[in-house]
Amino acid sequence: MSIILTKKNILLTFLFILVGVVALFWGTFEKTSSTEYCASCHSMKPEFYTLKASSHNQVACVACHVEPGTVKKVKYKLFNIKEWIATLTGNYGIVITTTTPIPDATCIQCHDMKTRKVTPSGDLIIPHDKHMQAGVSCTLCHTGVAHGNIAEKQVTFRSDYAKWNDTIGKSIMADVKNIRPDMDVCMNCHKLRKAPLNCSACHTGSMVPANHKEEAFKISTHGTLAAKDIKACDDCHSYMSKDPVEVSKGSESASKQFLLNDSGKPTTISVSNYAKANTFCKDCHGKRPVSHDENFQQNHGTLAVKDKDSCLICHENKPTGTSAVTKTSCGSCHPSTHSRNNWRKGHPITLPENPKITELCYNCHTQICANCHGGGKPKKK
Repeated sequence: MSIILTKKNILLTFLFILVGVVALFWGTFEKTSSTEYCASCHSMKPEFYTLKASSHNQVACVACHVEPGTVKKVKYKLFNIKEWIATLTGNYGIVITTTTPIPDATCIQCHDMKTRKVTPSGDLIIPHDKHMQAGVSCTLCHTGVAHGNIAEKQVTFRSDYAKWNDTIGKSIMADVKNIRPDMDVCMNCHKLRKAPLNCSACHTGSMVPANHKEEAFKISTHGTLAAKDIKACDDCHSYMSKDPVEVSKGSESASKQFLLNDSGKPTTISVSNYAKANTFCKDCHGKRPVSHDENFQQNHGTLAVKDKDSCLICHENKPTGTSAVTKTSCGSCHPSTHSRNNWRKGHPITLPENPKITELCYNCHTQICANCHGGGKPKKK
């Protein structure tokens, strides 16, 4: 029985093929748009495990990385076949980073900027509608909300893929520093746009800790507290310094140590060096303290012997450059006779070319030598 090709049959055949192609394309589109499909690529393991541990774990990858609208989603699939080819050939960057910023239109699908006034972190005032009107994009502040800024942390190299799992993903996303904007972002943006910089502009509560209000805090106890946790002090006082202060050196991230097999402990700056580096500290320490009253000049030698390190926080034997808190040193009041030319010629006792401290010196000088040269036992002559 022969099939008579009529216009009707041709049209029905064409429609049948068209529907099949559309169904096949749409099924493939939906399959390749799922988070599970993205996770099947080994190079996406860091992104998958951090997303899984984030507050956006119920949101599909394409919901954020592809602009809203069916046409734009289809266009994205057609013009990003190169990503699929790069995955098959292994021809992709060592660290994968997004080159297309996530538009605000993607965020406002779920978040209403008109009603979102306060963040969940407590006393912060964040008028999102005003920020949006000023042209501040969502991702300027919320870069780590889904992945904890892992690309910037250098923990997504090819050699790291096999190490990634739920534990490491949760470890990174549990650290609020990885997901919340740093205050530097806020301060720099406010300075650029000439927005308010006072604490009350962003915080509803008092920013001064309770122990700072105690009478003895400024005079005596703040240095002791700083020695216990200088990084806690720097959380606030770093913004009060005109010059940047490097508080820690080395890896502080447990997740990074795990990935890179880094067992080294980070080093932290001393209180003395911090006081010399932070201009906020220097502005206060450069002034005469309340403890340096009218009797201090008579007693300072005894106090210095008991706690020389406290003195050296402000005073140095040779204050030079911008690191000096104060130019007042021991030599300001106690000039050394050694600085004079040919001082040995005027010495009552003949001395050798390179004299050493001996017990003979202490017959006359006693504590004077010890103040400069240390309290070690002199060598017998």
